[in-house]
Formats: sequence, structure tokens, C-alpha cells
Amino acid sequence: MRKRDLGILLLAAFAVFFSLQHDGDLSFREAWYHLSDADYPIKHDADRLPSPLVADLNGDGKPEVLIPTHDAKIQVLQPHPRPSPDDASFHDARLMADVSLLPSNVRLSSGRRPVAMAVGTVDRHYAHAPSPSKQLLVVVTSGWSVMCFDHNLKKLWEANLQDDFPHAAHHREVAISITNYTLKHGDAGLVIVGGRMEMQHHSAELFDEFMVSEHNREEHRRSASEKQASETGNTDLRHFALYAFAGRTGELRWSRKNENIPSQPSDASVLIPQHNYKLDAHALNSRHPGQFECREFRESVLGVMPHHWDRREDTFLQLAHFRRHKRKALKKTPGKAVVNNVHKPSEHNPPGKDVSNRLANVIGKAADMANSNKIKKSQRTLYVPTITNYTQVWWVPNVVVAHEKEGIEAVHLASGRTICKLHLTEGGLHADINGDGVLDHVQVVGANGIEQTVVSGSMEVLKPCWAVATSGVPVREQLFNVSICHYNNFNLFHHGDFSRSFGRTFDTTGLEVATPILLQRDDGHKHRRGSHGDIIFLTSRGEVTSYSPGLLGHDAIWRWQLSTGATWSNLPSPSGMMENIVVPTLKAFSLRAYDPKQVIIAGGDLEAVVISPSGGLLASIELPAPPTHALVLEDFNGDGLTDIILVTSGGVYGFVQTRHPGALFFSTLVGCLIVVIGVIFVSLHLNSSNSGKPRASTDYR
Repeated sequence: MRKRDLGILLLAAFAVFFSLQHDGDLSFREAWYHLSDADYPIKHDADRLPSPLVADLNGDGKPEVLIPTHDAKIQVLQPHPRPSPDDASFHDARLMADVSLLPSNVRLSSGRRPVAMAVGTVDRHYAHAPSPSKQLLVVVTSGWSVMCFDHNLKKLWEANLQDDFPHAAHHREVAISITNYTLKHGDAGLVIVGGRMEMQHHSAELFDEFMVSEHNREEHRRSASEKQASETGNTDLRHFALYAFAGRTGELRWSRKNENIPSQPSDASVLIPQHNYKLDAHALNSRHPGQFECREFRESVLGVMPHHWDRREDTFLQLAHFRRHKRKALKKTPGKAVVNNVHKPSEHNPPGKDVSNRLANVIGKAADMANSNKIKKSQRTLYVPTITNYTQVWWVPNVVVAHEKEGIEAVHLASGRTICKLHLTEGGLHADINGDGVLDHVQVVGANGIEQTVVSGSMEVLKPCWAVATSGVPVREQLFNVSICHYNNFNLFHHGDFSRSFGRTFDTTGLEVATPILLQRDDGHKHRRGSHGDIIFLTSRGEVTSYSPGLLGHDAIWRWQLSTGATWSNLPSPSGMMENIVVPTLKAFSLRAYDPKQVIIAGGDLEAVVISPSGGLLASIELPAPPTHALVLEDFNGDGLTDIILVTSGGVYGFVQTRHPGALFFSTLVGCLIVVIGVIFVSLHLNSSNSGKPRASTDYR
């Protein structure tokens, strides 16, 4: 074979190999859809329905999809089976059952629209008896009716909390938590419901409200809330109310309706410029009797991070175990004795005991040893049935952490008492991004938010297309200030003022940004969960940028930037209607269940992309309609692979993850073929070079 033919074959093999690398070994194919019965206009954020849920209610191993509707119903869908490789179209999902949220005696739909729902199990389960557990469905309606259904969608109990809140108010925040931990003997599990109300806005006022600034709007809303609360004597609208119910019976175990929390500004722009640091520190340190500073639980606070809040569905409840920070022991001064009566051993001389009797001492020691063994055996059980004020086991949660708009709040799980409340600046990402044990804040805005957003801890106005990270609460220092919008094919200048003017002028008109996320990356060191990783940014022009913390936790190292089709545009509507609002998606998720390695998904109005941690494009999904909610990432067919659910104004669509192992196998064969061709090419070249050399003569003359 000639060298020319081998060279052509080698180039063709390289082309096939690289084309297979760009195809990837996974894709998301169209699986099923379910159209809504009627088109309801979304006038306000409170009119939005919660996202669908994926759960196995009856424990048969087949997940169901639960979808809320505007006509006060919860529909249970059976997703279409796994599509064939040749089938590339949506199929109608089968409606298995539906449950009405309307009262049985009076069929009125007012106040019965679902605003939040959750599924979970309240039955005790043990490791030695892995029987399939049946789950409960808990729904909160717009009229503050908490309804609980069993796995057959039969109503178990209902609690109405409307009297605790003023009328003409809607849910600004709402969340549900279902757990199998109990607070009282005889109960089965616990259902915790929390939320915060806001005064209802009329459609005639929406256009005027759009024209005023954000500061005046917040002040007007706050004053109206205080006035309404003072007139009615109900729960303060600025306060996040919490209720705990028994899982099976619905009996109220504790409630935290109202606390006299002083008004605290949540935005740094409303503080006095000369004293904003002092006012912010005073606001964070102010607390009530029985309430501690969150810095006393600094490790536990970092354990419930990251935190961000953009809309109502970002509010959620999380069970955790809070422990106080262990301070280092002080060095002993030579020649100075420190007397501490707390750790002084007490004399064990009960009245009537003869310490000189050896037989009595032996019997007493044997009784103490038997009692200590019983205690150790009871502590080794896998389940603690009841949580009390004295529960100190490290793996049993003792607080419920509410991730709210204004920050996080830790509430004692047994009594409902507030342990600590940490006010965090609204917007951006709150997490320990560099792993130094200090809470950080990453801020980024588009062109439409630069008038109101100020960098935390300073008077600097946040520029569009720039990300600023600060450290500490209150702010101690600035970590980095980098650009997220510049993109060129060579990535020569990825940040700095020179890069913004290199080659072209940069226009930020109408630019929007999604809340950044933290993608954990293995760097060979052990870090706390939810800390130290790459910060991922997404703009409305489809630019996905990744930065990693620099050396010693300061500055940022640019890793990669990818231009994708995940674009969107939200133009302000003068009428105040929100049916055309596109909700972008930027999340980190695992492609398989229980897989510690995570990838990135970025979604726009007509396309979503899956990106590897190194910046490679894994898959691209074409969306049939703009999303009104963030993409739901759940396994709805039970194959162990994470699927995608798209929620639009006209219906719900499901995309199933499909693996292509043949592409990987074929690319391996092509790679082996390239190696064989290369070896043959080198051997032919060596043989031709050896045959061309003149041989030495062996004849003797």
C-alpha cells in the first residue's frame, strides 16, 4: 500500500473519530406531553402554579407525575414508556387519576387554587425491613387550606389557617416539609408548613408600580403590610409563619405566627452611605431573648448552603442538626491555677451507703455497668422515634431551616422557637465558594438592574456583565471582580477593561443574567458539602462562563466560556401581565441517581443544553415552547437516569434521557484503527528509508 493511500485513510479515520466525540453518548428525546384544559392569564406572580412533582405514591416502583391545575385539581399522570430509537415525537400521557381540592359541601373554587405541594413518607422504616413505603401528598391552597392525602389520594385531614392572615393578601413565599420524625408518642411523622403573605396588587396599579423605582415600591409594600397587620391584629406580613402538624391526624403540634421583629432594610441601597456597614452589622446582630447569633453555629450554617432566592418556588424548608461552634482551648498561664466548678467531679456518696463495705461497692459497680450498657445499646438503634428538647444525637435533626427571601432562619424542631436568623442580601448566590469557612456572596446583574443594585459592603454600583464576590457577613473584603459577557474564539482576553473593547463594541441593552450556581469540583482536598467549587454564570445571550477561586481564596481563575443557544428575552409589559415571562434555568445535577459527579444544564426560551464540568457540550434539547418554570430534573420512568420536565403556559412536556453506548464502542474501534494505520505508516517509512541507503561492499580485492 502506498503512503498516499495510508495518509488519506488516516485523515478519514481522524475525521470520523472527532465527529463521534462531538456527538456524545447521551441525548434527551421527546417522550410525553400533557396539555392544559384552559388558558389562564397570569396577572401576578401569585397566580403561578407550583412545579410538577415526580413520586412513587403507592410504592410499586413506577413513578407518577403530579401536576396542579388552575381549576383546583391535582392530576396524576403515567409517563409514556421509553420511546424506541426511531420514534422522535411526543405521546400523550395517560391520566391515571385526579383529586379535587374543592370542599365537599360547597363547590366554591375561591381560595382553592394550589400554591405549593410536596410528597413524602411519615411511616417509620428500618434498615432490616426494607419494605416499600407509601407516601403522602400535602397541598397548600391560596386560601391557606392545608390538605393531606394518602397514597390513594383520599383526604386524611385538612386544616384552615386563613384566620391567621389578613384578607386581600397572597402568598409571597410558601414551603412544605414532610418527615417521619415525630414530636409526640403515638404520632406518625411530621408535616411542617411555612409561608409569608403579601398584600394583593390590583391590575390598575401595576403599570404605575412598574414606573416607580424598586425602593419606593418596597417601602409602599412594607408600610401597607404594617398598617394591615396593625389593624387586623393578625400575623405580621413581614414575618415567616410556621406550623407543625402530626402526619396522619393533622393535629397542630406547634405554631409560630407572630414575633415582634423590628423592621430591617434588606437592600444596601436604602442604608445611609456613611454608616451602611455599622447599620448592617447592627441589623445582623440584633436578636430577641432566647435567640442566638448565627455565628455561634457557623459550621452548621455553612452546612445548609448554598442559598439563593429569585421567586416563590425558591423558598424551601430543610431539616438539619445545628451544633455550636467549638472554640479553641486557651493556653494555661504558668503559675496560675484556673478553677472551673462546672467540670468538677461530684462526690458519689448517697445517704445510707457504707463506703467501707466491699460487697456493697462491687454490687454498685455491677449495677452501674449494666445501666451503661443499656444506654449504649439504645443509642445504637437506627431510628429515634421522638424528638424532644433534650435530643442531642448528631444524626437526628434538631432544627428546621427556612430558606427565605430575606435569608435563612433556624427554628427549633421540637418547640418552634427561633434559634437564629441570618439576614442575607437579596439576589445572587450565598455560599462558601473558596472553602475558607467564611460565607461569601456572588452578585451579578444585567442591564436592567444596574440602577438599584449596589455591591455588598461598598457604595460601588454593580456594572452589567460583571460579577463581584465578597466575603463575610457583614462584608469584610472583596474576593474578585470579573467579566462574564466577553467571548471570542481564541479566549485571549477573558476579563479586564481591555477585553471589553477588544475587536468590537459591547452592547448590554436588554441583557439579563441568571442566578449563578456553585459546581463542586474535586481538587484532591476534602471540603464541606456545598462549598469550594466553580462558579457558573449564564447570560440571556447564551454565554455560559466558568470561574474557579484563585490561590489563597482570592481572585478568580477563568476556566472556560461556551456560547450556546440557551437565549431568552423578557420585555417589560405595561399591562402587568406575566404570561409571557420566560424563566431561565441554570442548575447542577447528576445524570444518574446517586452519582456524585454533576453536570450543568442551561435553559432558555427555545433550547436547553447540558454541559460537562470542563465546558464540553454533552447534549442539546429543543424546547417546543418557552418555559414558565425552571426545568424539573427527575427520573420519571424509573431507569435510574435523570429526565427533564418542561412546564409551559400551554402544557407539560417530558424528555427522557437515552444512552448511546454504541457511539463510545465505535469511537474506541476507530481509535484502535488510527493506531494500527499509524504503526503501518511508520513501518513503511522506515523500510523505504532503509532500502534507499547504499549497502557496503563485502568483496575483497
